[in-house]
Amino acid sequence: MVSNIREIVKMAHAHDALVLVDNSIMSPVVSQPLELGADIVMHSATKFIAGHSDVMAGVLAVRGERLAKELYFLQNAEGSGLAPFDCWLCLRGIKTMALRIEKQQVY
Repeated sequence: MVSNIREIVKMAHAHDALVLVDNSIMSPVVSQPLELGADIVMHSATKFIAGHSDVMAGVLAVRGERLAKELYFLQNAEGSGLAPFDCWLCLRGIKTMALRIEKQQVY
């Protein structure tokens, strides 16, 4: 089922609620919920970003500096950042992500 993110954002923001989109089963190349108004987007770096299933990682992308600072505080306090080699594995995958996603599409 595909949800209308723009409409969900309108309803949630009318009630001062944040919108978090779990974009784990979509690629950030194909689906970009922040551009549709979402406040927080969760991506699986294991699936599409790294692309080789050799690292377990996730990404939280946020709208606005306030949310970014709050998230950074939690990440720093909990020590949940990736090790340098894991970052390299993700970077390696990012370089080929758009091409991999394009080749996986059915037209």
